[in-house]
Amino acid sequence: MSRFVLQALATVALIAGGASALRDGLQLSETFGGPHGTKYSDVEVVSPGQTVQGLCIRSGERINGVGLEITSPAGEKTSIYHGGHGGEKETWTFGAGEYITGIEAHWGEKGDHTRIKYIKFTTNKNNTMDAGNPTKDIGKDTAPEGYQLGGFAGTCGKELDSVVAIWTKLEA
Repeated sequence: MSRFVLQALATVALIAGGASALRDGLQLSETFGGPHGTKYSDVEVVSPGQTVQGLCIRSGERINGVGLEITSPAGEKTSIYHGGHGGEKETWTFGAGEYITGIEAHWGEKGDHTRIKYIKFTTNKNNTMDAGNPTKDIGKDTAPEGYQLGGFAGTCGKELDSVVAIWTKLEA
């Protein structure tokens, strides 16, 4: 299925879940993972031109949650986090001019629910941050040219059930 069709479907899913239509300067990856959990979205929080200072991943056997430290173009700092607070917390702080350009997510079954079991992020400087346990069900996406990871959407509970990358334009 083409990237455009998947982005359109993800946008429809976000709108149906209560989020507004995407503003200029935002794009979505496809959805990785399953349909379980409570919907979340950072579409209303993120904006083109923001900067991301750090990433946190909580994990054990699976991914418990993910979060970002962001600063808006106006200089307002915000922490966004989705998922549970179990597992081990790992944090990464980015260097000047460094930002996330790639996401890889693996998922699998836990009982009768699909969960994100492994997640990996890659920066424009080829640094990687990952956690969890890889599986055979894998999804990957790369930011369009001139974009970075700015936030997330998906479903979660005590663990991450699904994740969508929200790509934001580097320039406002």
